Amino acid sequence: MTADLAAFLRARLDDDEQAARAAKPGPWIRHDHVAGEHADDAAPDGRPYGSAVADCRRVPDGYGVPNALHIVRHQSARVLAEVEAKRRLVDLHQGEGEFPKCAVCAQPETFDEDVDGNQERFRWAESTPCLTLRLLALPHADHPDYRQEWRP
Repeated sequence: MTADLAAFLRARLDDDEQAARAAKPGPWIRHDHVAGEHADDAAPDGRPYGSAVADCRRVPDGYGVPNALHIVRHQSARVLAEVEAKRRLVDLHQGEGEFPKCAVCAQPETFDEDVDGNQERFRWAESTPCLTLRLLALPHADHPDYRQEWRP
């Protein structure tokens, strides 16, 4: 089941990467940043050359500024960095072998003696997907391939 969850997460990260690469890379700026009181960092034409603009002035429902701030905050470069960090987490917590177990999120350490009386330290791994992978999958709970048994 851990392998299935890891594959699910990798597919969602691939989706996020594809969307980020398809978007204009930016830098994104708020439209009022161009023409309003915060225009001191804009070029004479009103915005930095080649920048993408998240327009927050022409939205009738009053959500223009929050929408623009959200777009600006989640620029492609940031999304790509988050995708890479999450891929590393999936790799770290996936485990290996036929019955992969996460050694990172294992139960507390215990000690055992070998036949010569030497103590060895063991970490007892979980047999189900670790909490870290289940938490990483939670934002995708509305995806049709998400399984309810992954819910933390």
